[in-house]
Amino acid sequence: MREIIVAALRRQRASALMAPAVGFGGGLLSQWAGSAGGAVGLLAVVPPVLLVVLAVRDLLRRPGTAQLRVDETARAFFSPPNRALTVPPILCGWFAFMAVDSGHRAGHDPLRWTLVAAYVVLGVAITAGQWRRLPFVTLTAAGVTCGAPRPLAVVPWEALGTEMPVGPGAAGRYLRLPIVRPELVRRAGRWPRTGVLVPVRELTVAPALLAAAIQHYATHPQHRAAIGSPAEYDRLRHALTGGSAERAALTRRALPVGDGRPG
Repeated sequence: MREIIVAALRRQRASALMAPAVGFGGGLLSQWAGSAGGAVGLLAVVPPVLLVVLAVRDLLRRPGTAQLRVDETARAFFSPPNRALTVPPILCGWFAFMAVDSGHRAGHDPLRWTLVAAYVVLGVAITAGQWRRLPFVTLTAAGVTCGAPRPLAVVPWEALGTEMPVGPGAAGRYLRLPIVRPELVRRAGRWPRTGVLVPVRELTVAPALLAAAIQHYATHPQHRAAIGSPAEYDRLRHALTGGSAERAALTRRALPVGDGRPG
């Protein structure tokens, strides 16, 4: 698991360094085309349109379909990110261009300087997030951890209710964990205290499988100590597909053929 985190974070950081150049270059192209006028001026709309298309494509991307992976050394089931995110760093480059362009035109206009500050803050926030943390989820005997290598939230099993985690947002982009004891949840920084959202759209695991596994261990504490072993993962798969007809139908759609071990 550690090697997967290191490799995925390296790819994400590379994207965070290179993709902003695309966004900044798109801003320069748009500005140059707009000043050129004529037929060339039509190119001014190409970069923002492409950015919107990429953002929509990212929002509509299908969720993962894989199983949880097993790390016997760490005694954990986990899911890595499905790929490096490119839209946020490209957007960061666009914000950098807008900050430079707005600052060049600002003069003594406080509104323009407010926009410059907003662009800078957004760009720094995106870059910091891409540099420090991956979309990642880990299930251990202690609970559920969201984010790696620096967790965004650590949720002990005792903090969870017995309900199935639900997926608010567009096409189940997140799973909302059923927190009943928020005082037990450990969060990074000043993260909102109203709930814990797992960004399942950015993970390889099937959302239905992850939700069912979390509910299973929240309601079956006697099995938590065995989390992280192949035998326990086999037992979990059998339990999730051998229960009620509704649960079995839900989970079978999420369980591809295989044994759940790292491949």
